[in-house]
Amino acid sequence: MAAAEQPSTAMGSGDGAIQASAWDPPSLRLPADELRRLTRIRPWKAWSALGSTWGLIGASVALALAYPHPLTWVLAFLVIGRCQHALAVLMHDAAHYRLFENRWWNDSIGQWLCARPIASHLAAYRSVHLRHHKYLLSEKDPDLSLSLPFPCGRASWWRKLLRDAVGISALTMRGYLSVDRASGRMRIARGNLLRRWSWSTGFQRGLVALGVAALFWWGYGLAFVVLWWLPLMTVYQVILRVRGVLEHAAVPDRNDPLRNARTIVTPNPIAKFFLNPHHVAYHLEHHLYPAVPHYNLPGLHRALVGTGQFQRALVEQGYRPALQTVIGA
Repeated sequence: MAAAEQPSTAMGSGDGAIQASAWDPPSLRLPADELRRLTRIRPWKAWSALGSTWGLIGASVALALAYPHPLTWVLAFLVIGRCQHALAVLMHDAAHYRLFENRWWNDSIGQWLCARPIASHLAAYRSVHLRHHKYLLSEKDPDLSLSLPFPCGRASWWRKLLRDAVGISALTMRGYLSVDRASGRMRIARGNLLRRWSWSTGFQRGLVALGVAALFWWGYGLAFVVLWWLPLMTVYQVILRVRGVLEHAAVPDRNDPLRNARTIVTPNPIAKFFLNPHHVAYHLEHHLYPAVPHYNLPGLHRALVGTGQFQRALVEQGYRPALQTVIGA
């Protein structure tokens, strides 16, 4: 049965019902009480995740400003790019209504503390991401471009990462650049930007411009550019590429729900820190049970392993073997 046609079990009610599992064979069904425990939303854990992420951002900025040395600025640059990715992961939880039970709080916090700071929009992301879950790896999957070109070869992989690392991917994704696929030439996408302009977007961008101007007036403009805007255009994009590609690229069977998404378990603390904030690497488990909030994904993994039917699941023991599969020869 194709991924887009698989039966699902909804958790919740009304138009905001969350898909609990896109595929629910009897051998992997969890006891109802255990599933209730795993899907329970705990607001203090959401606030803890938000606080730790923003706290690390604040500490990184403070370190760079208090000790203005190239090493401290490079360290802050890298850590903040990682934290921007962590905010994207929390935005992802909000897109599934997994931050807070109250929808207004869920969407307000998800929008203003997670999505907006990384120049994203929660409602737009939710629309695209839920289609990804519904049509996983089918022609209707909006994220298919992340997995379709793989395995890609080392030269192609490093070209992709280079475009991410210098900001080309970010400018293209956000509509500021267009790339001719045949020649590889880049140009400013003036027509695209004009089509996307509205009084609302113009007003919002005007407010952002005023905010940035105020930062320059107060003497923090350079810090904003180097410690927020540049990491968002570069480090964040590299991490997003690696994580996004590893989730579904070069999977053994796109029609097998245990083999069409990849979970990565690693003891490497550096890899965990940069690539697995808020347990985002438990991606197979997330696709099986999207109603489980991020802090319960390790528990969900253990529960599924405990069923005895999870041996053939696509669980990689480290990022290196996963990348070797994705990059190929």
